[in-house]
This record gives sequence, structure tokens and C-alpha cells, in this order.
Amino acid sequence: MIAATSYSGCSSSKSGNSGKSGKKDPALLVFPGKDTVYKSDFEYVYQKNNGGWDAVKSHTQAQYQEYLDLYINFKRKVLEAESLGLQNTDAFKNEFEGYRKQLAQPYLVDKSSQEALIREAYDRSKEIVNASHILISVSPDSRPEDTLKAFKMIMAIRDSIVNQGKAFGIMAMRHSQDPSAKSNKGDLGYFSVFDMVYPFETGAYVTEVGKVSQPVRSNFGYHLIKVVDRVENTGKKTVAHIIIRVGAQYTAKDESQASTMINEIHQKLKAGGNWEELCEKYSDDPNTSKKGGTLGTGRLIPEMENIKRTMNAGDYSKPFKTAFGHHILKVTEVEPVKTFDEAQPEIKSKIARDARSTLSRERLIARVKKDYGFKMSSGEGLSKMVEAIDSEDGAKAYTKGFWRPVDSLHSKLYDLPVYTIGSGGDKYTGTVKNYIDWYVNVRKGFDGATTQQVTDKLVPTFIEQEMLNYEERQLPKKYREYRELLKEYRDGILLFTLTEDKVWRKAVEDSTGLENYYNRNKDKFMAGERVVVTEYITEKRPIIEQVRDLLKQGKNDKEIDEAVNKSSSLNIRIRTQNYEKGKAENEQMMFGKSIGYTSDITDYGRAFRILVLKENLPAGQKSFDDAKSECITQYQNYLETEWLKELEGKYPVETKEKVMEKLYR
Repeated sequence: MIAATSYSGCSSSKSGNSGKSGKKDPALLVFPGKDTVYKSDFEYVYQKNNGGWDAVKSHTQAQYQEYLDLYINFKRKVLEAESLGLQNTDAFKNEFEGYRKQLAQPYLVDKSSQEALIREAYDRSKEIVNASHILISVSPDSRPEDTLKAFKMIMAIRDSIVNQGKAFGIMAMRHSQDPSAKSNKGDLGYFSVFDMVYPFETGAYVTEVGKVSQPVRSNFGYHLIKVVDRVENTGKKTVAHIIIRVGAQYTAKDESQASTMINEIHQKLKAGGNWEELCEKYSDDPNTSKKGGTLGTGRLIPEMENIKRTMNAGDYSKPFKTAFGHHILKVTEVEPVKTFDEAQPEIKSKIARDARSTLSRERLIARVKKDYGFKMSSGEGLSKMVEAIDSEDGAKAYTKGFWRPVDSLHSKLYDLPVYTIGSGGDKYTGTVKNYIDWYVNVRKGFDGATTQQVTDKLVPTFIEQEMLNYEERQLPKKYREYRELLKEYRDGILLFTLTEDKVWRKAVEDSTGLENYYNRNKDKFMAGERVVVTEYITEKRPIIEQVRDLLKQGKNDKEIDEAVNKSSSLNIRIRTQNYEKGKAENEQMMFGKSIGYTSDITDYGRAFRILVLKENLPAGQKSFDDAKSECITQYQNYLETEWLKELEGKYPVETKEKVMEKLYR
């Protein structure tokens, strides 16, 4: 299988670098024997992090120099990480591979196809369609004879409707293999783009009102679609309902009682009754009754969709009956139809998860094959593989997707070609071994098929994946933005890993070094007047009142904890904090008080709090324990400064001043 993109060579070094104009790209920074950063490389990184190309052209040399100094430190850290071989560790490879896959996805689409699909989906979203269907089931992997049988059946049904005048609904009840057709005569109600699988959606949108489509094939089988109506989409509607059900467990024991109850509720609404209150009191939908009956914006059953379509925000329907019960429907909100620019991001995201994304993928694969001269080999390799599997009696496992190759039997077949693609240094030959590795990973088989039939079915999918892999390998050469993103992520992972080891973790774990730093820099850890207070915090008013009473009784923290935190839930939090005068706005009430002073109950965000003064501390030097958090931060800065001095000696750099003067010129 084509290997994933190797990106260990993310260095900026380029021999004879040239821009689009053909002019040589001069070196800006030279780390002798290590790396070279060219003018265009620095310009690209600088503009990306400082407002874009137009903004940075007016920046001063001082601004460029300030960023260059930071960039040099960054490059030195990356060079150090590379010298330590961090890019070769499994941890780095796994993390980088995950990011690389994500970054590649937007480039592995056919742009023109994607744009056309987005426009098509938006145009369709401006209408909603009412249609009925008849389904004859047949799976995508059915045998040809079964597929033909289903096709002949659907064509015969269509002939009966179109040419012999049979009613569509009656034919749906008799012949449709959609279980709901027995009761709804195939009626699907109103729907819009993305509500149905893509082939069905297309069949509905291209068929005229009152007409019956030609057979439409989806993963479910063959459909006939009759378009009943097509109307303007007036916006995305959020709806709610009140439902009265019939049954021994419900108030209404029969249909008559249910009808009476729903009509009474309707009269209460007309008289000004509150929807939420009536819903909570009467609705038999336990999932929504306490939430105002909300059903969201999703597609409903056909009867409800038909009613929803005619309603505006704030409207509620007359009572109506479905198979589920007696309802009143309310439209609580209508979101206007978005403009194309507003809708585009959401449509693009939906297309990526929708079957239509395969169209863009298919066109991309076709372009890759054409652009890079894809050729299938003679087929000898796969034929010999099939013979070998059959000869070792492995057909049963292979066709079920559980076969594994025996190297001693198949190693001679591994290098036989399946296809070739590319030319020159980019030429690649896909082999039988690549196919076998792919097969073992996908674990897909077909019961009842022969080894040859399974191979014939799987090879096209294998080739598609190989084409995507090949295109992925070309992305760094084709797209600078992608190449720079890869480099940014690669260097970022290396930098984070090394800095965590050299600075962040060391500052926390090196307790001796941290304490020595504190002792050498005690004058940096001074504080003003402080108070030490114990805080009792809870979100429950009755609990804080209980704590207040316990404190008045002279109970200590252990006794309060045992009295209040009796269950598994934490009713009260007890903590001791230091606050500095002038830096703790809500705690200033504790200054100037005597030891043991207890505050009133005060609001603390969404909670309640009581403070008890434990100690008054004069202005002066903080103890190591009090200064520890601040000391860790300062120690980290110290460690990084010392580390950068070490790297400066290890990785000297030459800055080309004349090139620096010509940035963005």
C-alpha cells in the first residue's frame, strides 16, 4: 500500500530556491551545517502571524527584527529536538500522523464538484417537496440476477401506474416493501434537501409535480417517486406538541375520551391558556412534556409535516389524530432561509457526511488517474494470488473476510504488480502485497462468492484508496499552505515535547532546584498585609444556614463536614485561603478584624459563602509555601532563559542584513 506522507524533511533548506517570478529566493538566516531559512519562508510565517500580507508590508524594520529574534529562538529549539531524535519516536509519529490526516482531508476533494454540490443543495433548500414512494428492496451487494429481478418488478409496477391508470397509493399498499406503506400508502409528507438519501432526493427534485419518476436506485433498493407538491421553503421551523394517547396507562381509555381531552385543551389555549403549563399538565409524551413539548427542527411524520408547513411562528394547530395519538402542534420559532454565503459552511459540512460526497471523491480519483498516468497491470499477480488461496483451501476464510496470508506460500507473489502510477521519481507500483495488506485491514468479505468474485469486488475499492493515498503524497508539492501547515504542526509538536521536558515539567518536579531558586530570589516574593481565612462554600441556601448555626455552636471543620456532608454528594466545600490587601476585592471585609471573626452569608457567584478569619499576616516576605505557585512560574522563565543561552552557543546563526532590509520588497 502507498505509504503515508513522510514529512521528516520539514527543514526550510532549499537548494537554489526560486519564486514564481523566477528570481532566486535569498537566504535570510543560516545555521551553519544545520538549516537555512529563506526570505520567502520567513515572510510567509511572519504575515500569517501578524495580520496578513497587506498589513505587514507597512511594518517597520524594528517590528521585523523583534519577530526574527523570537523566530531564531524557535528554530534553535526545533533543531535541538531534531538532534535528540524526537521526530523518530513512536509518540511523535502517532501524534503527527493524526494531525496530518486531518489537515489533508480538505485537499482530497474535487473542488469544482464540491462547489457544484453546495450550490445544488442550496438551490434545493429553497423548496420543499411532498412525495410518495414505492420501494422494492435490493441490497447494493446483491447478485446480478437478484438486482435484475427487482428492477423488472419496479418497472412492471410503474407500467401499471403510468400506462394502465392504477392508483399510486393502492399500488404502494400492495407492493411496496417499505413497511409503513401499508398504512400511509407510501406518503412521505414534505421534505427538503438532506432529509432523504441523495439518490432519492435527486429523483424527487428532478421529477415534475404529478409525475412518477423512472426507477431510482439507493442503498435500500429501487424506488418509484410520485411528486405530489412542491412549494417555497419559508424557513426552518421549531415545533412543539401536546399529545393525548389512548391506553390503560393513560388518562384517556378510548378514542372518544382522547378526542374530548384534546379539544378541551385546544379551547383552553384559545382562551389564553399557557402552552407550557398545559403541556406539562396534560401531554402524554414523557420526553417533552416538561420541556414545553419541544420536538426541535427535525423532520416529523408526514401528517405533522403537512400541518407544520402551513403554520407561522406562534401558531398552534387544531387538534388532529395520527397513529400515535391526538395532537396539537405549535410552531415556536421560524429561522428565515439563509443567504448562500450564510448557508455555505453548514451545507459543506453536511455534504462531507452525506452520500453525495462520493461524487466529489469519484471525480477526484478519476482526475488523479488521468493526471498521473494510472495503468492497471496485466492481472497476472492477482490471478496467481487467487489460485494460491484456492490451492491452500483458503477460499472460505477469504470470502468471509477472515483470511490471513501465509508468507511461506505467498512471498513469491508479493512483489507482482497490480498497477502503476506516476513517472520519474514519483513513479509507484502497487503490488499484490499492498492489496493483501489492505484486505487484512478492511476485513470485508462476501458470503457465497468465489475467491475470484470477491477479488473482483474489492480491487476497485482498493484502487480508489490507493489513488487517494498517492494524491496525499503529492499535496506538499502542490499546495504551499498545506506544506506550511504540516511544518507548523510538526515543529509545534517537537517544540512542545522538548519544552515540557526542559522547562515546564522540570520546574514542577525539581523541588530542590525550585527551593534553591526561591532562596536566591527571596526579594522577588514580597507581599502586602494578608489575611488567612477559612471559606465555607455551597450552592444550597439551607446548607449555608446550617453551617452558620454550627459555627455559632463552636463546631470545628471536621464536625461541620461530618454533619453536612452525609451523602455521597458534596454539600459544602471547606478551604483555607490567603488574601492580600488591595488585591482581593470581595475579601476586604476581613481586614482589620480580630481572629475568629465570622462574616455574614454572602453571595459567591451562583453559590453562598461564609468566611472565618484565622490569621492576620503583616506585610513582608512570602514563605516558600505561599510563594510556590508564583515561584514555579518564575523558575520556568529562568530555566528557559538559561536553556536559550545554551542553545545560542550550540546553534549559532548568521543573519543576512541586506536581505532583512528587503523583506516584502
